[in-house]
Amino acid sequence: MTRNPDDIMAEHLLTGGKMLSEACPKCGAPLFEIHGVKQCVVCAENAKEEPVVPAVKKETAEPKADEVRVIMPAYAKEETLPSTPLGEEIDSLIHEFIQRAHIEPDASRCLTYMECIRTAAEAKTMLVRHR
Repeated sequence: MTRNPDDIMAEHLLTGGKMLSEACPKCGAPLFEIHGVKQCVVCAENAKEEPVVPAVKKETAEPKADEVRVIMPAYAKEETLPSTPLGEEIDSLIHEFIQRAHIEPDASRCLTYMECIRTAAEAKTMLVRHR
């Protein structure tokens, strides 16, 4: 909801802003000097109220490898995880959760699967670290 420019300027006058004789080239409202900075308070206020919505690319293809962001805890970096019988079972469980999450239409259940995957991966990492 955009506020009335007169109300915006009145608010800044009451809080110590100095109205200048120059006009904003964009909206035509008088410019103000606030804390030594010359600005258009109307444009600044309107910019705060208008949320910037990023453009969303709709792609049906899989994301490219350089577009995927992988977050790895510090304790798991630079370690190779040797294969163990329990580790292989955890890998199998992770794979099963991935398959379920891939076909799950309910977002909240998909999130639950993703949390299970993360927990299983952390468990495997901890298993290897405590051997």
